[in-house]
Amino acid sequence: MATARREKRATERRNRDEEVLEAAIKLFYEKGYPASSIQDVADVVGVLKGSLYHYISSKEDLLFRILQQSHEQARAIMDEVSELDTSTLERLDEFLRRMYVWYLSNIERVSLYFNQGQYLTGERRTEMRAQGRDFRQYVRDLVAAAKEDGHLRADLDIKLAASFVLGALNSIPMWYRTSGTHSPDFIAREFAQMSLNALRPTPATNRQKRSAPAR
Repeated sequence: MATARREKRATERRNRDEEVLEAAIKLFYEKGYPASSIQDVADVVGVLKGSLYHYISSKEDLLFRILQQSHEQARAIMDEVSELDTSTLERLDEFLRRMYVWYLSNIERVSLYFNQGQYLTGERRTEMRAQGRDFRQYVRDLVAAAKEDGHLRADLDIKLAASFVLGALNSIPMWYRTSGTHSPDFIAREFAQMSLNALRPTPATNRQKRSAPAR
């Protein structure tokens, strides 16, 4: 009986914890982090302000947890793609499609990551920056592997190509509207294909390689 009660309380705490995070995501997205308060979050959740401190230590802690959770979800996609038994080009394509779908399906989280993360301080700020560097390096590694296997242009600059791919991905919060006509899956397929087409060898580059004089 005691065990059942403990498990019930743990479940209730997890549920309330997620409720607090979701309320904060909505508020920070709509009002901006500086203009939002712990009282605002408490009002949305329907609890007293003091009760929130059972789940968080501060407003900045709340923002950090949201961004950290978002990174963990992206990290899960990275790990899953890394385990795929497929070609390096297909792995890059799969990563892009999955990440596009995640961005498009979590537009509020993504917007917070790029627009509100600047308000983190100290170790939290340092940690999020390190995670951002890891993400960018992961994309560079995917591009480099696909190039090494001959799937991408031989003259491709890895850092520029990765920046191009990430630029398209990270631009989503600036233009995407959930009221649009296209589904996340459709947009993900199209953008991933356009990104890869920009990196692949073209018939013109193939002809140039064949016609180049021997040295």
